Amino acid sequence: MSDARKVLVIIQPTKDKHIALERVLITSEITNPGSHVHLFIGVDGENTDLKASNPSLYQDGKWLANLLKPLEDAKVNHSFELCWSTDWQGAVLNSAKRFNPDHIFMPDYQDAKSSLFSGNQWSLLRNAVAPVTIVRPGNTGERKKILAAVNFQRLEDPAYSELNKKVLQGGMNIAKHYDAEFHVINAYKDSEHFPNREKILKDSDLPTQNVHVREVDPADVIAGFAKEIGADTVVIGTRSRQGASALLKGNTSERVLRKLTQDVISYN
Repeated sequence: MSDARKVLVIIQPTKDKHIALERVLITSEITNPGSHVHLFIGVDGENTDLKASNPSLYQDGKWLANLLKPLEDAKVNHSFELCWSTDWQGAVLNSAKRFNPDHIFMPDYQDAKSSLFSGNQWSLLRNAVAPVTIVRPGNTGERKKILAAVNFQRLEDPAYSELNKKVLQGGMNIAKHYDAEFHVINAYKDSEHFPNREKILKDSDLPTQNVHVREVDPADVIAGFAKEIGADTVVIGTRSRQGASALLKGNTSERVLRKLTQDVISYN
């Protein structure tokens, strides 16, 4: 990780508790010289009651002052923008293009059982210019055990190979920075898709006991194993999709995300 960090934080203005900003203040090196936090404040209409009778749609100067106070108290270089666009995902991506962040933090206020990301959120994950940390309520933000989920049975596809590298390197960097325990898991559906365990060991430079290969539905095994080892953060890869396929939900990374309760870092 570089010393200076540029972090884009998505703020849902209808909420009183801003879990993505709280996580940034705990886990990012934002007090280092040259670091900067930029707040994108905008309502995702797909996840919000937009009726005029909804009192949470109305905020004032005191609300904004309270939002910025933790950054001011920590003496963090920061800025913010207010957005009225109905194209939430497009607006976030435009903000990221202007700001060019190293990392994006996005809150997910739903619990694991009911969490169904909006189309806007899925699209952001697939098209973001930087890794996206999905912050879950109730988590402490500790980084003691990191689990990276890879897909080494798809190495014939260059896109999967590159995504594996990003996920592994991202997980290793986080584990090294926080002196955390690092695990890698590769789930596969059947013997025809058995992964290359030796390559996982080589690329991750981990001992055998930290590399796990299991034959079962990936969505089930990754979430179950994360809970089994007490992982604080799960690192996954999300491939971008274009055209009609972009309208569909249900690929492996999305099903994994629905089942996880931990913070998730997504690479694309």
